[in-house]
Amino acid sequence: MAVKIPEYTFLSEAGKLINTGISRSLILSGNIHDLFLNINNVNDNERKNSLSSEYLSLVPFLCQKWDIDGFILVVYELNGPIRFLSDVSKDKVRKAYDKWKHSINGRENLLPENKPKFEEYLHNAIGNPTVALEFLRQLCLLSRSEDSRPFLEENLLILVEAADLLLPEGEISRLSVPDRHRINIVQDWFLDPTFVNAKDAVVFIAESKSLLNSQISRLPQVISVEIPAPDMIARQHFISWFNQKQNAAGSSLSLWGTQEQLATLTAGLTLHALRQLLMLACYQTTKLNQKLEPSTVVHKVSDFIQSQLGEDVVEFKKPNHSLEDVIGNRKLLNFLREKLIPRLKSTGDDAIVGAAVGGPIGCGKTFIFEGLAGDLDMPVIVLKNIRSQWFGQTDVIFERLRRLLMALDKAMIFVDEADTQFGGIDKNAHATERRLTGKIQAMMSDPQLKGRVAWLLMTARIHNLSPDLRREGRVGDLIIPVLDPEGKDREAFIRWSVSSVYKKKISADVVNQLKIITAEYSAASYASLRSDLQAEGNELSLDQVIQVAEDRILPNVGIIRRYQTLQALINCTRKSLLPQYYSPQLRVEWKTEIQHLEQSGQLN
Repeated sequence: MAVKIPEYTFLSEAGKLINTGISRSLILSGNIHDLFLNINNVNDNERKNSLSSEYLSLVPFLCQKWDIDGFILVVYELNGPIRFLSDVSKDKVRKAYDKWKHSINGRENLLPENKPKFEEYLHNAIGNPTVALEFLRQLCLLSRSEDSRPFLEENLLILVEAADLLLPEGEISRLSVPDRHRINIVQDWFLDPTFVNAKDAVVFIAESKSLLNSQISRLPQVISVEIPAPDMIARQHFISWFNQKQNAAGSSLSLWGTQEQLATLTAGLTLHALRQLLMLACYQTTKLNQKLEPSTVVHKVSDFIQSQLGEDVVEFKKPNHSLEDVIGNRKLLNFLREKLIPRLKSTGDDAIVGAAVGGPIGCGKTFIFEGLAGDLDMPVIVLKNIRSQWFGQTDVIFERLRRLLMALDKAMIFVDEADTQFGGIDKNAHATERRLTGKIQAMMSDPQLKGRVAWLLMTARIHNLSPDLRREGRVGDLIIPVLDPEGKDREAFIRWSVSSVYKKKISADVVNQLKIITAEYSAASYASLRSDLQAEGNELSLDQVIQVAEDRILPNVGIIRRYQTLQALINCTRKSLLPQYYSPQLRVEWKTEIQHLEQSGQLN
């Protein structure tokens, strides 16, 4: 079966914007540092497999794709000169520029020896981005003239690489004088009505639109076009292409399964990162006679994603336990297995955006839902701290995260202490916090991600989550309370706490006696008791167990925990997860108690 050819929709999107005149100034952002398949120079038969083509980096790829009749392509790279694709094109621009300058000089009565020369501008632009941008702006004047006859018949298509370094984001007053000068040049350039109405176009290349100075990126004339991460088709084609190249060189690629399985498992990798993995696989095959195993692929994917987003931002979760290891919580576990897991795994209309989990500190939220993550056959990404201390980096990290999620077929985002991760959007919140929270909320309700990304937000302060996060259509579809153990669940915790040191049969009398001693215990309290008992010895008598338990005093957080429990109950969206004695009147009592605690001043 022929391998499908990757489709680069950003090319057609950018082409449409330029050809229709919607915009003359674009920003190409996203996956700009990757490889792209060039299939311009192959015949129809070769296009069917396209494995005889080559992969190029972005600028050479664009030069191949956009080298068309009626346009002269001009490329400016920060560390190089302004260049043209051919001497013929350069000569045309030179002649047009000289004619234009001559007409200007004639009107201004400048002496010929004072007339700046084209080659001098090109030379002075090397290593001087301010001169380069001003010169490029002047080149766009060649398509205009007073008598309606342009000095240059062709239209210019100007590619500017590393635009974020030329026009960095930041407060204007804090930028250097050259930075401010360049911003002013580009503003004058893009706001000029004659440029907007002409047919020249400028394409800035930067990883993120937010890295460009907002004085430029927020101009209505400037439109951003995103280059997505490689999809399944792109990864599968690259694997086939790489394998063919290796076979031609006398090497081979040995996998545990099919190339399609490898392409599926490498979701989230760029083609550069995928190439590194394939090179490792070839080495293992040739030198060690080993196949590439899934564990190696998963490790590579997790390392790559963490390197792109930052180890302090995300972590791939590999829980060592499952729901089978959870003590008590029988009703909750049944709900998770029967109701939640099927909807988390679904990709259809019944797929759920995610869930929020509330409950007091120490109730076992993280342990339970890490166990849930361990039971899911999908990547689990822990979001730790998406806010960066560096100016503008928070938006960049978010864009990378979204690009990653768009590349994955199925994933779960696991957020602990969600109320501290996502702030509010009111006027008292910081601008970056409002923007970030707004983007997260929009991503949760993005139709493109429904059935592909599930969010799991956990917090002891469920009421501090933004109401926009808690609404239906986002995690408000399902808000789950995790409560302190009662009844049979509490007995299960007691038996578990003492079982490692009390080897005799634990009778009902022993359980009842320990129930009295461990009143108001949380799941964390029982875990702490178990640890204290084990510290006393490998085997203890009942009296010793009771002595250790009676010596313990719970931390003075009871009122806080009660308030958090009430908030978890009042925000719960399923009656089946509430206590059996639930009634509308009880809900009114919960609200009254919450108000009383808030007014008492004991929560500070």
